[in-house]
Amino acid sequence: MKKETIKEYTILYQYLLRLKEPTYIFLIQVLQHLSPSLWWEEYIEPVLQFEKKENFKYLDMSDMLNVFKMNWESIFKYLDKEYHKFKYDREYMVVNKVHHIRNTVAHANDIDMSPFILVDYLSCFLDYSRLLNTNEALNQELELDWMKYSKMLPEKQEMTNKEETLRAKILSILEEKVLLKAINCETLPPDIKLSNDRTILRFYSMRTVDEIIGFFNGALKSERGQIVEEALRKNGLLGFTDIKEEINGIYEGRTIE
Repeated sequence: MKKETIKEYTILYQYLLRLKEPTYIFLIQVLQHLSPSLWWEEYIEPVLQFEKKENFKYLDMSDMLNVFKMNWESIFKYLDKEYHKFKYDREYMVVNKVHHIRNTVAHANDIDMSPFILVDYLSCFLDYSRLLNTNEALNQELELDWMKYSKMLPEKQEMTNKEETLRAKILSILEEKVLLKAINCETLPPDIKLSNDRTILRFYSMRTVDEIIGFFNGALKSERGQIVEEALRKNGLLGFTDIKEEINGIYEGRTIE
């Protein structure tokens, strides 16, 4: 791995470490407001049990992000009621992107990193830090690093090739038409929401459109995929089957804008 790439991953890893405690504090404060005496049993243990975690006393960043997302509906209602400034989809997408960044950093390689990606991820960390209402010093440091590395970028980013255009378009449809609708549904079971969330994270970890399409078609046929699809339909939501034609149309290059 190139020295520059190692440095980029190190910067992100250090910020993830520094955002861990604010994440924990934020979650505990909100969850204690929601359930003063049983917040751990009601909001954290079910997530850890679903993840088959044995040690409930230790939460890593991935655990906390799962807790954040699995309880997003309750957390968002509290935030919106208290502060009246949050947008459901936008805030969730920030948290979800931090989860994606965490997974990228955990499986570091040259392919998934570049100066442009670093700047994009620092911008996301800044949005996330502000969501958590962390101390202003951390926000300022993130903003300064974001500005510093933004200025170091080449004047023009290379034109996005067809593969990247297809990938971005497909991921956007999957997220906006399936994931966000599922997360926003009050009657959808938590395990179905988590399945959707995990699937989107897996899609984002895939580097090629062929890999995404292969997994997409496989999910349509899998036993778990059919269970998720049935649950989505029962709640009036779109599943992969409903967007299959649109996804295939984009893949075949018929509807690229």
